This record gives sequence, structure tokens and C-alpha cells, in this order.
Amino acid sequence: MLSKVLFFVLLISTPFSLIAAPKLTIYDDGRSCPANCDAHVVVHRSLNGTKFVHSPDSDDDNPVACKINTACEICFDDNATECLITQYRGSGPGKNTFDLTPAFYQEWCAKDALPGALQSKCLALQQIERKLDGRVNCIKEPDNTLCVTLIAEAEHAQALDTPKYEQCLQVSQTTYNRDKQNAEKRQHHCAYEYESNGGPNSRGLKWKRLLPGACRPGTYVGRDGLDCCSGVAFADAAFGSECIHFYPKKPLQ
Repeated sequence: MLSKVLFFVLLISTPFSLIAAPKLTIYDDGRSCPANCDAHVVVHRSLNGTKFVHSPDSDDDNPVACKINTACEICFDDNATECLITQYRGSGPGKNTFDLTPAFYQEWCAKDALPGALQSKCLALQQIERKLDGRVNCIKEPDNTLCVTLIAEAEHAQALDTPKYEQCLQVSQTTYNRDKQNAEKRQHHCAYEYESNGGPNSRGLKWKRLLPGACRPGTYVGRDGLDCCSGVAFADAAFGSECIHFYPKKPLQ
């Protein structure tokens, strides 16, 4: 009986606001990425206005939500002591996640005295990038004999889809979709398929694929339509199987 009482005392005395520190991810969905995918964060709406994501002008006891396209303080630890300020570009990922751009990591991983969680992520990205050793970066070396056909196919797919993407943006997504079959409709600011054609993954889930025209010139949609592969090696390596086909193995000497 004593152990049960102790348990309930501990439960009551434990702050329910204690939430695990957000996980750090990386994303690049091309031209639909806010502000040309500059160094920024996007988070789930439920995280904005908490000790983890708030306006730099907030009081410690009264965090105020960040406004889109303004400076925002993001904190990587439960005590909100390991923080930095970056641009907030809106909502996007699942709950309790900092979705950060390759440009963010390029900027911050070069700095000293980083928050511990970010330092660990930077080291992890460096280790992942080493997996590309012995491979050709076709996005940076499109004329390499291992890359010519691969890049030509990616550029062809992009050239076919780009006019559709731009027309959709010009006339509005609703107007563009009005006379289209579901397979030709677009969603999420014209950048994604209307139907969930990606996957299924190991959990049986499917997703809406990012379309080739949404990637910036010189970058190409990945295998599963999740991100744009940019030739930034650490980012492409972090995307795993999504971009690995743009990095064929060099022939053995």
C-alpha cells in the first residue's frame, strides 16, 4: 500500500508539462519550401508558443508563439537553457519535431558551442556523409559517365512537370484541379500529388509524393517523392535511400 501511495505522490508532484525535447529532422521540398529553403525551422502548431519554440521577447514563464517569417527562439533541452534564434517559417512536421533545412545545418554546424542536441545531430550528419565516400555526386558532376543518363532522366521528368506546377501556381490549385482526374490533380501548394501514391512503408502507410517540377533547377526529386536531392552531400546522405541513386559507386580501380 505504501508503494502505491508513494507512486501517486510522485505522479502528482511531477509536472505534466514535461515533454521530451523535440527530435531534429532535415527537409527540403524544393520550391514549396518557404523562403527558398533558407536557414529556418518549421514545427507542428502544438509546439509553437511553448518553452521549446517561442518569440525571443517572451518571458520565461509566459512563452509567446512565434509569428511566421520572424526570428524565433528554439530550445533543445527541457530546461530551455540551450537555445538559438533562427527564422520561423510556419507549421509542417509531426508533433514534437524541429524540421530544419540543409541551409540551417550548414550555417549552425560550422559554429562552436552549440546546444548539445544540435551538436550531436551535426556529428551524426558528418558520419552519415562519410557513407558516400567512394561514390560520385552526380548532381555536382552531371557530365561524369556514371551520371549522364541518370541526370538526363531526372531533368526530363522535371521539364515535363515544371509547366504543370507553374500553371497550377498561376491559376490557383483549386482552378487547376477543377477539370483534372485525381491522378493529375495537385495538392499542398501545387507541389504534391493529390492521391497518396508513395509507399507503403514498413508500417503500411502511404503518402503524397513531391512532384519533380517542385524541385529547384539543378535539384531533383528523390526516389520516393519525399524531398529534393540537392547535391549537398550531408543532406542527401541523411535522406538515405531517397537520394542514394544520385551517388553511384565509383568503379573499382
